[in-house]
Amino acid sequence: MIAEFKRAFKATPASSALVAFMVVVYLWEALIAQSFTISSRVLYETGAQFGPIVLHYGEWWRLLTAGFLHVTASHLIFNMITLYFIGRLLESEIGHWRFLILFLATVISGNLMSLAFGAMNVISAGASGGVFGLFGAIVRLGLMDKRPAYWRIQAKLMTAFVLLSVISALFTPGIDLAAHIGGLVGGFLIVPVLISGFHYSGLFKIGGGRRALALLVYLVLIAVLVGIALLRK
Repeated sequence: MIAEFKRAFKATPASSALVAFMVVVYLWEALIAQSFTISSRVLYETGAQFGPIVLHYGEWWRLLTAGFLHVTASHLIFNMITLYFIGRLLESEIGHWRFLILFLATVISGNLMSLAFGAMNVISAGASGGVFGLFGAIVRLGLMDKRPAYWRIQAKLMTAFVLLSVISALFTPGIDLAAHIGGLVGGFLIVPVLISGFHYSGLFKIGGGRRALALLVYLVLIAVLVGIALLRK
């Protein structure tokens, strides 16, 4: 198992490091809480998102740190399994640092969407926004892929999974649907910026103009969400 982990870490270090880091963070939370179900107090103290504090006290850093915290072991396990397998798929395609930027950017867009449209007085945490950002990126790659298979097939699978997840979230209390949607949209918008020129296939190469446009649209999304959130103060 250790040898397998070393091989996986060498091939996709960003995905593996994110998973390992979040497991360590969760164990730290559990140690503080003295329970594997993390209390609201511990979540708040360790950096979870809480709308009133973000808006009234300017603790915008919580939009990022909340994406590395989890509430229960099952919450962590589901997100980490998904992040590991979907992350390795994407990291192999777009590169280590670009994948890390993708994840962080979609954690932020997901938590901003939650801040703008979600429940205001609820403490929230979890990597779900970033995980859904990976789904959004795969859907976008499927639309851009010139081949009749592979990324298009992956995109269809992700679309079906996202639809099922959204439907399930509508009937499941405690799910931050806004964060999921924000991450999904963020990943869909920003992944063209992160497509590098080294791909063996060359099928995703895009010009600087399209990259700039994709980045601009993502930044407009962020600005609009910030504006809407500030109106809720």
